[in-house]
Amino acid sequence: MPAAFGPANPHNGCFSGIATMSRLGPALIRTFAARGAAVLGSLLLMALVGRWYGPVGVGVLALAQSLLLGLATLARYGLGGALMRYAGRDPDDPHLRRYLRWALQTALVASVVAALGLVLLRTPLTCFFDAPGLDQVLPGIAFALPPFTLAFVLAGLFKGLHRPALASLLENGGVALATVVVLWGLQEWWPGRGLTSLGSAYALAAWGLLILALWPLMGWVRGAADSEAGPVALTPRAFFATGQAFFFTNLAMLMQSVLGVLLAGWLLASAELGLFRAAQQLGTAVSFVLVALNAVFPPRFAALYHRGDLAGLGRLARQGALFGTLLAAPLLILLMLAPEWVLGWLGEGFAGAAPLLRLIALAQLVNVLCGSVGFVLNMSGHEKLMRNISLICATLSLTLFFVLIPGFGAFGAALALAITLVAQNLMAVWYVWRRLGVWTLPLPNPLPALGIKPGEG
Repeated sequence: MPAAFGPANPHNGCFSGIATMSRLGPALIRTFAARGAAVLGSLLLMALVGRWYGPVGVGVLALAQSLLLGLATLARYGLGGALMRYAGRDPDDPHLRRYLRWALQTALVASVVAALGLVLLRTPLTCFFDAPGLDQVLPGIAFALPPFTLAFVLAGLFKGLHRPALASLLENGGVALATVVVLWGLQEWWPGRGLTSLGSAYALAAWGLLILALWPLMGWVRGAADSEAGPVALTPRAFFATGQAFFFTNLAMLMQSVLGVLLAGWLLASAELGLFRAAQQLGTAVSFVLVALNAVFPPRFAALYHRGDLAGLGRLARQGALFGTLLAAPLLILLMLAPEWVLGWLGEGFAGAAPLLRLIALAQLVNVLCGSVGFVLNMSGHEKLMRNISLICATLSLTLFFVLIPGFGAFGAALALAITLVAQNLMAVWYVWRRLGVWTLPLPNPLPALGIKPGEG
C-alpha cells in the first residue's frame, strides 16, 4: 500500500491512532466541552434575539457581531497566531513573556482607537446598512472591543501552552454564552431598553471574561522563565513579521465571513439578512468539532514539524479529521433531514432559511473532512502560502456575493459562502500534499494514482 494511503501496517496505524487519541483524550474532552458551550452560547444568543426581536433583530445582531469581530481581527494583527506558533514550538521559551507584552500592547492601542471610531460612526453606519436599532447596539459593542481583542490574543498564547479549553472559552463563542446570561438578567431587572441591552450585555460579558482570564495568566507569568538563556530572542521586527502573515490569513477570513455579512446586510433587507445569518450560524455548528481540534492540534503540528516528523504530522492530521467527521455526522444528518424543525427553535419566520441551512451544512462537512489543513500550513512555516490561498478565496467570496445576491437573494449569499469554503479547503489540501507530502483527509489519497506526487508545485 502506498505511504499516502496510510501506514504500511494497518494494525500499527490503528494502534498508533488509538494511542495518540488516548494521550490527547483529556485535552480533547475539555476542549470539546468548552467549544460545545461556546457554540451553545452563540445559538442561544441568536435564539434569544430571534424570539424577542424576530429576523430583523437577528440581522442587527449579525451586523454588530461582524463589526466587533472584524475590528478585533484588525486590531490584534495576527499576534495571537504568532504567540501560538512560538509557544507551541517551545512552551518553555524564556522570551514568551516579552512576546506577550508586545502583542497585548499593540492590540490594546489599536482596539481603543477602533472603539472610538465605532462610537463616532454609529449613526452613519446605521444609515448605510439601513438597519434601525444598530445605533443602539454599537456603543456597547465599542466598549466590548478592547477586552474582546485582548481575549483573542490570550487565546493564542493558551493554545500554544496546551490549554485549548481555556483558549476556546476566550474566543467569541465564550463571550456569546456570557452575553446570554447578562442579557437575560438585564431584560429581567432592567426591562424596556430594547436593543441597547444587547450592546450593554456584550460589553459586560467581554470585560468579565477578560478579568476571569487574568487569573490563569498571572499563574503562568509567575511560573514562566524570563532570562536570556535558551533560544535566541526574536527581534520585534521578526515577531511582528510572523504576526503579519497570520494577520493576512485572518484578514482573508474576515473578508469571507465578516465583510460577507456586511455586504449581505447592504444588499439584503434586514429580515433576509437574518435568515442568512441564522443558516450560517446553525450550519457552522457542524464544524464546531473542527474548531475544538484547531485549539488542540496546531501546537503539536508545530512541534512535529520542528522535529522533522512529517509522517507523524500527517497521521495526527488524519486522525483529527476522522474524529471530527464522526462527531459531526449526527448533527449534519439532523440539519439535512429536519432543517425546519431546527430553525423553529429560533422563533417564527425562520423556516425560509431551510434550503440555505442544507447548503451551508454540506459545505461545512467538506471543511471537517479536510481537517486542520490550514493550520498544517501555518504551523510548518508556510503561513504565507496559506495567506495567499485565503486572500484568493476571499476575493472569490466577495465577487460571488456581488454576483449571486442580486439574482438569488439570501440563497445566493449562502451559495457564495459554500463555494468559497469548499474551494479554500481543497486548495489547502492540494498544497499541503505538494509542499509537504502530507495527506490530511481520512480517505484514501487518489493523487499518487493520478501521477501527482509531492513537490514544490
